[in-house]
Amino acid sequence: MALIVAFPAGVRIAGPFSPLNGYLLVWLPLVVALLVVALVPRWRAAGSSAVRWRIRPIDLLWGAAAGFLLRIATSSLEILFYGGLPATAGGAVPLGTVDQVVFFVVALLAVVALAPVIEELFFRGLVLPSVIGTLRGGRWIAVVISAVLFAVLHLLVVTTLAQTIVVGVGTLLVGLVTGSLAILTGRLGPAVVAHVVFNTSILALGLTAVTGGTGVVIE
Repeated sequence: MALIVAFPAGVRIAGPFSPLNGYLLVWLPLVVALLVVALVPRWRAAGSSAVRWRIRPIDLLWGAAAGFLLRIATSSLEILFYGGLPATAGGAVPLGTVDQVVFFVVALLAVVALAPVIEELFFRGLVLPSVIGTLRGGRWIAVVISAVLFAVLHLLVVTTLAQTIVVGVGTLLVGLVTGSLAILTGRLGPAVVAHVVFNTSILALGLTAVTGGTGVVIE
């Protein structure tokens, strides 16, 4: 919050890495927190064993199913409140120059890989076990708390009441489902896969030129 207040216009990166502009201020404190906990073992929460940073082949199945169901649910919310799916780029992706190729790859990685991994490591790999350790149990309360914090982070980009409802409810659902997967399996793998599939579906809509309302896209 302090970074966002200090840089209201965001961080401006010119050139092919500009897709990262909208993410840096949000990711920086999350990554710093993860690095600190990783480098200082004694700072790890008492409940850190509740969710292991692991992935198994079966997690691909559970995560993919959850990711698709979450996209269907949030798309239904978008249609209800926006009058259609949020406008996406659509059309052909320009790849005529090296800068355009790098721009596309950076944008793709930011949405499909970096955002899901960083956010899941922080909210389900760090916050969720920390709350469990603080409460000395209460796993499902911890799932709700981590989901609410996850939703609040995404509400920073909304500007209208409709966007507040759609983004708030949509990201809360994502947080509740991914947190539940992490608790039920004891692994972070299903949550990461679900988030990756959820975000990847946005690109599928964009590349097929599906357009509609002008609301904020949930990712």
